[in-house]
Amino acid sequence: MSLGDNLKRLRRDKGLTQGELAEMSDIRLGHISKLERDIGDPKLSTIKKLCQALNVTYETLLLDPNDDGMTGITKAIAERIENLPDNKKAIIIDVIDNYCASIGLKTQLEGQDKGIWLNWKGATKDMIPEQ
Repeated sequence: MSLGDNLKRLRRDKGLTQGELAEMSDIRLGHISKLERDIGDPKLSTIKKLCQALNVTYETLLLDPNDDGMTGITKAIAERIENLPDNKKAIIIDVIDNYCASIGLKTQLEGQDKGIWLNWKGATKDMIPEQ
């Protein structure tokens, strides 16, 4: 994922147009457009302005999954979640909690009779991922 991809995703997460981001960051609209298309290399001062306008860390804006791996991606996603309204955060937390519980259930049942699977909260054997 490139700087341009990250910038576009983060801008859209905030519901901003390129023009709105340009105004908030005091960066020309044409420059925002070029950055989102990965044309040119931004100055450090430009990156700083973008991070402040989007309320994200440098790490989130500059994230490259090929270099940062799952740890970097997890941190960036956690930061995106943190910027959601509380009711949306609760939904994400519920999804993660239920997923982790299903993994725990699968682990507990491993080694037991594979034909005995409870329909726990609507989950079926096919819905519980392999590790």
